[in-house]
Amino acid sequence: MTPSVPSAPPLSHAAGPSRGVLQAVAVMLAALAVYAPALTGGLVYDDYVLVEVNPWIRSAATLGNAFTQPLFGFVPGASANSVFYRPLTHVVLLAVHGVAGESPWAYHLVPVVLHAVASLLVWVLARRVLDDPRPGAGLVAGLLFAVHPVHVEAVAWVSAVMDVAATTAGLGMLACLALRPLRPGRAVAGAGLWLVALLFKEVAAVLPGMLLAWELMDRAPPSAERKREWAWRYGPLVLAGAVYLALRLHAVGLSMVSSGWASVPPGLALFNALPLLAEHARLLVLPSGLSVLHPFEPITSLTAVRAWVGLGVALGVVAGLVLLRRRAPGAWLGLAWLVLPLLPALHLRALGESAVSERYDYLPSVGFCLGVAAAWGVWNARARREAASPGALLPTAVAGAVLLAATASAATQVGVWQDEVSLWANAVEVSPEAPTPHYQLGEALLREGRVDEALPALEHALRLRPTHPSTVTALAQALIKSGQPARARELLEAALVGMPEQSGLHYRLGEALRALGEDEAAARALRQAATLAPGSADAWRALGETLLRLGRAKEALDPLEKARALSPDTPGVLQALARAHHALGDEARAVEHEAAAARAGASKP
Repeated sequence: MTPSVPSAPPLSHAAGPSRGVLQAVAVMLAALAVYAPALTGGLVYDDYVLVEVNPWIRSAATLGNAFTQPLFGFVPGASANSVFYRPLTHVVLLAVHGVAGESPWAYHLVPVVLHAVASLLVWVLARRVLDDPRPGAGLVAGLLFAVHPVHVEAVAWVSAVMDVAATTAGLGMLACLALRPLRPGRAVAGAGLWLVALLFKEVAAVLPGMLLAWELMDRAPPSAERKREWAWRYGPLVLAGAVYLALRLHAVGLSMVSSGWASVPPGLALFNALPLLAEHARLLVLPSGLSVLHPFEPITSLTAVRAWVGLGVALGVVAGLVLLRRRAPGAWLGLAWLVLPLLPALHLRALGESAVSERYDYLPSVGFCLGVAAAWGVWNARARREAASPGALLPTAVAGAVLLAATASAATQVGVWQDEVSLWANAVEVSPEAPTPHYQLGEALLREGRVDEALPALEHALRLRPTHPSTVTALAQALIKSGQPARARELLEAALVGMPEQSGLHYRLGEALRALGEDEAAARALRQAATLAPGSADAWRALGETLLRLGRAKEALDPLEKARALSPDTPGVLQALARAHHALGDEARAVEHEAAAARAGASKP
């Protein structure tokens, strides 16, 4: 009969507490050393929405909205993201904002510290589940997780704090529950940590499956004690799951993320999961070409090479799950812990422009690191049995070389996430034929005032995707800023023929017409922009200011008041209102608005 797999190495295997302490410190220091440079980075990409304009993190009085609405519930018209329920993300951001305001380093500190804790927990779990008489395999697992380059997006990007936090809490849950004997206190703590993980990100729903995979490693016959443990292990989890479902149903109802397979013929729909699986496997095994964006073209024929590569990877996974359970339980558990959390990434949003996001590999990489460490442990044990052999130290040398290479790669990629320009310049280098990186790079350069550099990037993006309204508006803005409003007008009028409903095009056309001195035409364009997007404070403000230029102060009041209602503390809107009241002879109201504008300007950092 095959002996059961121990839930933890006996104390005699631990090589003394001092070695364990040194290993734990080494793992955490490795994680902190690689990611400490992220603290000097700025806010990029979605950070603008989650941090800079998020009203829920300004005051605890509004934080309750995070528990009763979707993740982006504060953004008008964000129904496409109405299925994401991650309230604890806002709690963390509120805490940081309360201490450090909008200082980027403080927001970066949270995922960096959480990653160090997650790396430590990977080390703890690896020592527990890998039957290695010399606990070097646990150290390899912890260090590999700490420095793996695929983690850079999750750790160096503030908006991905939900991925790191959910994984850290989930690993804490597994550390509490994947243990025998199980005490009631650990069972309750584990359930609480699972609830925390769920409230950070939905992928935590796979954690009970990962726990069951750990249970399958032990094939000891059932007993009354095991049954009691089983009840304690899963009973509190059921209650935690019920609490989460109740909160989620209240906030987002029964909404689920659409898989996005509608554009693929039914016979090929699920087959597209295979190349996605292959790409995730590549990023874990050979993390090259790292980028904020990985364009994905769905396969439309079973003869595609990517389909067969993906099929080969899938068959290899299935073979490993079948063959390794009895022969190498630690490697089998690593494979199971890789596949289970990766399944949502093969389905959800699979046909988006960036279907393969590196942050999706953060939790699956726990299983990858365990599997690699298990294989290394077997190799190392064999080498040490042949102590006189010249290759006895080869496993250690190879592990050291791999870890050093991973550290260097991760450190380089952390630098990529320092600011928007470097982030999207890297994406352009990795995916030069994709339009989005060129567009985003142009936008980033434009925000920094580097108009001459932004123009070629935006022009290239428009050549790649001629009917993308955001690219047209950004290019028009760059042309206006570079003193070419006539070109901007020509570009926008041509685009509006095919996209007359795009408010942004009308808004930029109004700006171009104002720059050309055609204020009457500009007012008509801006009124159309405001009509199409009544929630745009910028459109109403621009319309009001244009009417003021035309000497129609009374008519300007209405759009300016609408702009103020949408953006109450914007100094420019208040100053425009003051000018309108001066023009109308209402000096008291003018002085009132001037004072409000001064107060609003003083409150801005």
